[in-house]
Order: sequence, then structure tokens, then C-alpha cells
Amino acid sequence: MIGQGNGETAAMTLPPRAHGGLDRLAISASTLCLIHCLFLPVLIAFLPSIAAWADLGEGFHIVMLAIAVPLSTIALWRAWRRHGQVGPAIGGVLGLSLLILGVVFEGGAAGTWLTVAGGMVLAVAHVLNLRADRLAALVAL
Repeated sequence: MIGQGNGETAAMTLPPRAHGGLDRLAISASTLCLIHCLFLPVLIAFLPSIAAWADLGEGFHIVMLAIAVPLSTIALWRAWRRHGQVGPAIGGVLGLSLLILGVVFEGGAAGTWLTVAGGMVLAVAHVLNLRADRLAALVAL
């Protein structure tokens, strides 16, 4: 039986989903960012009375970027060490780069489009990372 008497640890026999916590957190953060970027401007346009209250300004995007960069970097790097596929890492770098450019061009249409594209690319990179990690764990069985 796997994991009994041959020196394997319990961590080696964890199901694949146990390794994807950071990816799931990053996917959730990307989804929240996407909802913020797509729906807040519409909400503000239709409800001007709450515009001042709901608009968190550039500070919100900087805080989200400060969360996204280390979280995504750690999640993508740790899983890359297990599965060895570079596609998710390339997508992660592209997504984070677009998010950074979105903050640089904040306030204009280009900033919004760059931020939305970056969030979507980053979320896809994390989904691919999670899938590759699960496949690698299954192959290792």
C-alpha cells in the first residue's frame, strides 16, 4: 500500500487539490478584481450619488497589485517546481505586467482595459497552473 512501510510521508500522498490553495486564492482575487473593474464603473454611471463613496481610487489598485504580485509569484513558482510547465508562469508574468501597466495608465480607458486584460490573463494562468499541478500529482501516483 502506498505510504506504508516504504518511508513515504503523508504529504506525498495528499490529493492534488491540497496543493492548489494559493492558486485558488489568486483566482478568487483575480475574479474580485475583474468584478471591480467591470461593474463598478457601470454602477457609478447609473448611481452618481454613491460615486464618491464607492470609488476607492488609485490606492485600491496599488493595494490589489501589492497583493497580486507576491501571491501569484509564490503560487506559480511553487507549482512550477512540482509540474515543470512554463506556460502558467509565462501567463502569470504577462498578466502581472498588464496589471502594472494598468496602474501606470490609471484614470483612462487604456488603464481600465489593461487592468481587465491583466486580471483575466492572470486568472487563466492560475487555472492552467492548478490543472498542471493536479496532472503532475496524478502522474506521480
